This record gives sequence, structure tokens and C-alpha cells, in this order.
Amino acid sequence: MSDEYGTERVYAVTRIHDHAREQDGHRRSPAHRYPVQPPPPAEVADAAEVLGLPAGTMSPEVMAALSGVIAELERLRWLDRQHQHRESYLEQQSDRHSVVPVLNRRAFMRELEALLTGPEPPHGVVVVMHVRGVEAICGVQGLAAGDGALRHVGSNILGSLRKTDLVGLLGISDFSIVLPGDSIAEAREKTEEIIRRINAQPYAWLGQAVTLDIGCGFHTLASGESAETALAEADRNRRGWDG
Repeated sequence: MSDEYGTERVYAVTRIHDHAREQDGHRRSPAHRYPVQPPPPAEVADAAEVLGLPAGTMSPEVMAALSGVIAELERLRWLDRQHQHRESYLEQQSDRHSVVPVLNRRAFMRELEALLTGPEPPHGVVVVMHVRGVEAICGVQGLAAGDGALRHVGSNILGSLRKTDLVGLLGISDFSIVLPGDSIAEAREKTEEIIRRINAQPYAWLGQAVTLDIGCGFHTLASGESAETALAEADRNRRGWDG
């Protein structure tokens, strides 16, 4: 898994919102990042390099004869680069949650499945973190308030983890984390640290602090099980653990 999902630690409430905006850049349209028109026609030296000819052989007459071919070749190369940029952008879009800068359910389950079925025996813990109260916030204060609560929790999660850990938002308010190489005890310690950080700087909406209660479940990854099974076991254990 790429290292890009890890972040520096986040402490101040204002920093959390800044962090969310910074991490959110990959979801904005890339159209403004690329030139609207293809690059201008190549110079003689550039044309010679493109065609693999000595620069001295590119006389004005030869350039005039080949100018149309060279222009079309450069245009096609330019279009190919744009398609590559946009393909990369769309691939990122398809894996990211639309509100929080973490993996969506499809991408998270794919990466977890790859870890479980890889050549090496899986070693680590999957954690389910259910944030109770988000649905109520959305119902009373609106979607923007609920989205802010998810960003608040997501930023604290990301700021507490290593770059190799996986983070996904699987449902309306259910985060999941994969901690490779950790034991259940280490995973509990990490989630308790995350919850302490969230409680130390409560989420505020319109100047009022909003209480977010978080329940966690843990499951040690095992060879031969599927991603759905591992996640279901962590969720079942969550119901018996009071975070």
C-alpha cells in the first residue's frame, strides 16, 4: 500500500480542518492543472530530436515539408500525457472516500484482501471504530455538520498512525484500520490514544462542542480468512467492547 495515507500528527482543532483541506486536494478537478491548448510547434532542434535526425539536416525546406507531421505528433503526445494524468486522477478518485481523505470501502476491502492472500502469512490487527452520534448530528444540524465530525475523527486517526497503516471509512460512521505487525494489546493502546486525542479537543459546530462516542472492535488477521470475515469478526467484537 502506498505511504500517502499516513500523515504528521495533528493536535490543534484549526490544524485538523487545515489538514483535511490539504489531504482533500486529490479530489478536486485536475482540469486547471494542465494547459488548455497543446504546446507550440517545436523548434528545429526539437524536431530533429523527435525524428532522430542530425540537427544540421533540418533545413527550413525540410521543416516546412514535415511541419504538419511534427505538429500532429506533438499534439498526439500531448493528448497522451493528458489522458495519463486524468486516468491517474480517476484511479485516485475511485479509491478515496468523498468526504474524508481515507480509503472508501471498496478500496479498503481490496487492500485488506491482498494482505490476507499475499505470499507472506498475515500478521496484524483489523480495527473497527464506530462513531456514535454522527447520524444524530446530520439529522439535527445538517450534512455539513456530520461531514465536519467525520473529518475531525478521520484527521485524529490519520495523525496517530504510521504511514504503512490502512484507514478506510466503510459506512456512514464506521472507520476501519489495519495495523500490520501489531498485536491486540498494541492495537488497543493505539485506539485508546486516538480516543483520548478526540476527547481532548472535542469537535465543535457553530461554537458548541459536540460529543462523539466511539466504540471499537479488534480482530487478529489469520491466514485463509477473507476480508469480509475479518471485518465481520472485528465488528462482532466491537459490540462487546465499550470504548
